[in-house]
Amino acid sequence: MESSDKLNRRNFLKTLLMASSAAAIDWTGFGALASSIPNKKNFSIIVIGAGLGGLVSAAYLSRHGFDVTLMEQHSIPGGYATSFDREDFTFDVSLHATVAEHAMPQMILSDLGIWDKLKVAYTPELKRIVTPDFDVTLPAKNPEGVKKALSKAFPHEKQGIYNFYTEMEQVISELWDGKRFTTSMMGKLEKISLEQWMSLHVKDLKVKYCMAIFSGYYGLSPSKINALFYAIATGEYLVHGGQYYKTRSQDLSDTLADCVEKNNGKIHYNTEVSQILFNDQNSIEGVMDSTGKKYPAKAVIANCSVPALFNKMVPKKYVPPDFTRQIQKRNTSLSSFVVWLGLNKRLNHIKDYEIDFALNTSMNEDQLFSKKDLADSNIGITIYDNLFKDYSAPGKSTLSIMCLSDFTPWKKFEKDYFNNQKHAYNREKERIAQSFIQRVEQRLIPGLSDYIEVMEIGTPLTNMFYTKNPEGAIYGFDRDMAHLKAKTPIRGLYLASAWSHGGGYTPVMMAGRETAKLVLKDLKTVL
Repeated sequence: MESSDKLNRRNFLKTLLMASSAAAIDWTGFGALASSIPNKKNFSIIVIGAGLGGLVSAAYLSRHGFDVTLMEQHSIPGGYATSFDREDFTFDVSLHATVAEHAMPQMILSDLGIWDKLKVAYTPELKRIVTPDFDVTLPAKNPEGVKKALSKAFPHEKQGIYNFYTEMEQVISELWDGKRFTTSMMGKLEKISLEQWMSLHVKDLKVKYCMAIFSGYYGLSPSKINALFYAIATGEYLVHGGQYYKTRSQDLSDTLADCVEKNNGKIHYNTEVSQILFNDQNSIEGVMDSTGKKYPAKAVIANCSVPALFNKMVPKKYVPPDFTRQIQKRNTSLSSFVVWLGLNKRLNHIKDYEIDFALNTSMNEDQLFSKKDLADSNIGITIYDNLFKDYSAPGKSTLSIMCLSDFTPWKKFEKDYFNNQKHAYNREKERIAQSFIQRVEQRLIPGLSDYIEVMEIGTPLTNMFYTKNPEGAIYGFDRDMAHLKAKTPIRGLYLASAWSHGGGYTPVMMAGRETAKLVLKDLKTVL
């Protein structure tokens, strides 16, 4: 892209890929590339992990006639895009809102021929923000309404609010509509952080808190988030509105898994890969599971965590030292603390879906969670029955209360947790959960404690148990470093996960497509 603000094309595309634009995708090349490879069944490909990245890779490859085996250590597909049942309630593990329709996920799922098998619900608002000092609701799919709502709450910052969101809209216009301006806003924002961008327009920390309200979606504080990334990812919410896969995120994962199997791909659940196997020429020849069974393969796509892949599955002699250092200098991302509640009552007095409930509006790391005591963290409340009718059983309600968390306060419980000695751990998670419930009860839902029929609590250790992600990471590695390349220095080994491409539904789905295509390009070169 040419503009008065010269933009580094390589960095631009990386940022674009992180955020989700279709501009970075060649939609015509996959089928043609697959068609150019004869005897597809002779090229067996194994995908480790049935998270969204692994499912998309396996779906593309099986759809185009390749011999694909998907191996998943859990009993269901999806990674974090899953749900679970407790009595009369079905709880979603991770999904609150995403941008699917008219965006990258719809394009990928349409390309796979399965978009029409899914339905989405639109969130009724962008976000409601409740603090001790103000209570403001940002409307959905209404950028002008967002500007007006914040300007009404903070009239002294009206001009800066309008300028900030107008620039965000300009980014979306450049990206999706191909519009060109005298000064490229994408070029301007690529060079600065979200904090720097906000500071160009406003000074009030409360206004900044509202502008940066989606920072938690990306796992970094405003000073560490690239402004262009934030503008694209949040701008799509601003313009298109948030969406939710009906009836749960599990529907998305199950539909992708069905696509794999209906195209003759194989999925082995409850099957953990223990080692990647090499032949005498140092080329991949397959994998071995935890029972010692071997599976042949010409290529392996890893949707599992990168630390597990290179610390446990790949013998160290095959990993170049430089690549090992690349991995070691990265930090795992944040994890989550979630309280799922099934209530014996409908919450008719609240119409909002997503509510940010903040004790403070600090712009430092504590904006994401409290490092002193997790119980003092700002929390997000999701009332799922305000999303679509019949989300819960008649006369009942489903909601979640959550905050981000690092692994530090849970490290002391790790050994006992995995030895099933959970007494101290259970006391701590119950303490935090009850603190959250009391806060919500006092300000938003009087009598909440009396309505609870079912409660489940998830911590970083819960995430570790079910996903095998180190420290229960929910975004893979932190976003503060460049992504790892999908093609590793080990011939025949590829990456397609949050650990390589960044966390979130859209980035990992894009990773699945990109990596599957990369495998085909490499297969073609050896013909």
